[in-house]
Amino acid sequence: MFKANGKGNAVRLVLSVATVAVLAACSSPQERKMANRGFEYEDARLEGRAFLVPAGLNTPAFNSSFDIPALPESSRDGALGAKVDVRPPAQLLTVVPGSQVVANAGEPTMAFYALSTSQSVERDTWAFLMNFLAQYKVTTEKLDQQAGVLQTGWFDNTKALDGWSEEDDDFVIRQRYQFTLRNDPQRHAVNMSVRVLDHEETVDGETSKELTPADAQRYATRALNQFSLYYDKQLKSREQHKANDGMGLELGLDNNELSAWIVDGSFDQVWRRLNQVLPAYGFTIKDTQQSLGWIDVEYDEPGSEFWKAKGSEPFKLDEDKYRFQLGEMAGGKTSITLFDKDKKPVSSGVISQMYISLSEAFAKGLADQAAKTE
Repeated sequence: MFKANGKGNAVRLVLSVATVAVLAACSSPQERKMANRGFEYEDARLEGRAFLVPAGLNTPAFNSSFDIPALPESSRDGALGAKVDVRPPAQLLTVVPGSQVVANAGEPTMAFYALSTSQSVERDTWAFLMNFLAQYKVTTEKLDQQAGVLQTGWFDNTKALDGWSEEDDDFVIRQRYQFTLRNDPQRHAVNMSVRVLDHEETVDGETSKELTPADAQRYATRALNQFSLYYDKQLKSREQHKANDGMGLELGLDNNELSAWIVDGSFDQVWRRLNQVLPAYGFTIKDTQQSLGWIDVEYDEPGSEFWKAKGSEPFKLDEDKYRFQLGEMAGGKTSITLFDKDKKPVSSGVISQMYISLSEAFAKGLADQAAKTE
């Protein structure tokens, strides 16, 4: 039986993050936190009535086994009625590949792991944080990289972070944050924690600096989620840039000892490049499944003028349906194995002949290929 040669053992799920707010036009930010019913129950009192025994009947025996004890005063601490926040709790989102929520950290904390041996996750996290703040025109008030601490200037709610962009002239929030980074060289990771330093909330012209611990946790979680989204975007942009550059391709064997092309690139890079290269060589893409690593195609032999323009020999491949199967390999390499419509591996001779043209296509950057076709 073949071993999983695609991504069966490491299926990558794409997390789509969307924030949906259903707000009544006439409600204030404070009212959105409250339950939409009355709070008359706060005035309810337990009525203790004496147990009346009708005349002529004997008084039954009583015991205190099922008496409800009085609540201690400490149990009355906390929000009641209109002060109870009914919004669902904010949760940290692991949108960055390999990231992990650090439990029991006191403050919202996320661990970002290096995705390869060549990545300096500490340097990347600091750089991404600086650019994340710059994107929102937020200044850095204090930076101590040795201690792993960065304190920001004021975030304004106008267009700063998700959930703050409420079009309400009577409700304004601005906040300052502290980001704390702790390097973990043993695990090739960086732990980032976030907390609110200062908070100002203006409602109908009146400003308050008070912030409950629950709200402070909510805002810090939201800020860390927004940074994670930015971090993920930067990683994808970097991968896209690498995929647009040239990649080395050689003949070899895949994880199932089948003849294959071995590409010096990550799965995501090779996946994007192969989807771009195949249509240029007579392959029509019919179906794909990235999580399983396969691309189904139909081959239509280009004419002699095509191969002459390419400066290559025609493929010794019948016009038919085929499947390109990608597989992750050690050392950051990716295998590409070709199967026919019956899911049988294509002969080594054909793989070797096709290698010449495909290696040239992979070695050239996309910009070079586009310039050549113009």
